[in-house]
Amino acid sequence: MQPAPFNLLLETASRDNILVLTTQCTTSCVFCSHLQNPREVNAYYIEELSNDQIDTLIEFLDGKRKIVIGESATRICEGEPFLREDIISILKKIRYKYPDAPIQITTSGIHLEDDVLAELDKLGGIELYISLNSSSIQGRKKLYRGRPHWSAVDAVKKLKGYGMEYSGSIVAMPHLVGWEDIRDTVLFLDEHEASTIRIFMPGYTKFSRALLPPDDIKEELEGFASELCRQIDTPLIVEPSNIKDLYAVVEGVLRGSPASESGIQRGDRIMRINGKEAVSRVDAYLRILAAGRSELEVLREGRTMEFILKKEPKAPSGMVFRYDIHPDTIIGIERGILRNRSRSCLILTSELAYNVLSLCIEKNSEVELEAVKNRYFGGNIMCAGLLTISDIEAHMSDRPLKPEVLILPEIMFDSTGRDLLGRHFSELEEEFEIIVEVI
Repeated sequence: MQPAPFNLLLETASRDNILVLTTQCTTSCVFCSHLQNPREVNAYYIEELSNDQIDTLIEFLDGKRKIVIGESATRICEGEPFLREDIISILKKIRYKYPDAPIQITTSGIHLEDDVLAELDKLGGIELYISLNSSSIQGRKKLYRGRPHWSAVDAVKKLKGYGMEYSGSIVAMPHLVGWEDIRDTVLFLDEHEASTIRIFMPGYTKFSRALLPPDDIKEELEGFASELCRQIDTPLIVEPSNIKDLYAVVEGVLRGSPASESGIQRGDRIMRINGKEAVSRVDAYLRILAAGRSELEVLREGRTMEFILKKEPKAPSGMVFRYDIHPDTIIGIERGILRNRSRSCLILTSELAYNVLSLCIEKNSEVELEAVKNRYFGGNIMCAGLLTISDIEAHMSDRPLKPEVLILPEIMFDSTGRDLLGRHFSELEEEFEIIVEVI
């Protein structure tokens, strides 16, 4: 890894509303993705940031949107925010400048002592995303290389007393801790009133050295989660999602939320919002979020029903959806096809996104869509963010005919158009003598 240039931190703040603070971490998770990167991958770590640098980054945030700490939308390796001794001081600066902005902090939870929780409670508007992974001593020792880090479990038990909202997440490692441990952790988070619970399928590459999960874990995890959903009140989501349609189906409803009070239930399909059809889950989520009072047409068990949702504009509704596709992405693809309607056009996407994208372009029969294997990283990786130019080259070389225009997912590249190995997409234009568009 190399140190992250400050302009990349500024870009992350201004574009994604993410404040990056540190790469340091103390948990040593056995499934840590940072440990799987070969040397040639262009990943970055964060050097010690000065107070002046942090103040500058805060200036680039948008106080009208949720501010995120502890996650990255770029190639910066994020660590544990609460390892910074001045984290409360930083949060106070953010709250002073942006008094109404929700602040989401992703953390392992092991540093959430009572004094820290008390300060977070005073700040208000803090949403914690706690990567708990296991609620048992035995399970945590297996996941954290012999160290249970039990303070994270204690912290979850205290959160209700502070009235703080939090979501819990679990990386499913049944081959290490067993399915029963994962079940108990889900029930623990449900008992302690997590807003949502997310279970992540463990990803591994051909560079992984850890004990690998079974080949059928995706199917088994989906079935496992489906059974658990019937036992708990907390919305439970498996990621990555195995989505095969664009129906705006509600996966869960938060306790005491506007959606709950209006009568919306898990399994409802949002058909129209204020008379306008919902084109995807993300579209439905964003339009309901932006609106205040909404008239919802809902399909429930074959019956069409109407509900009135009352809330403030831009306030959360309490409905939980799986992520499918952003409406701006649909528009971008449609415009790309329109620009090149007189040319043969091929859209390449990841194996994960193929089903969703095929639904978006099904009316454009003249356009081809194909899924590209993540050959460079290998393993069970199937996402567009880890595709490389070499993956595209291998796929194109296997095709008997070359298109005139090639459309690639934007997430493959950084802001300069380079992939994880530093190669620019223009290399494909020269090699295959085609036009490349990045959307």
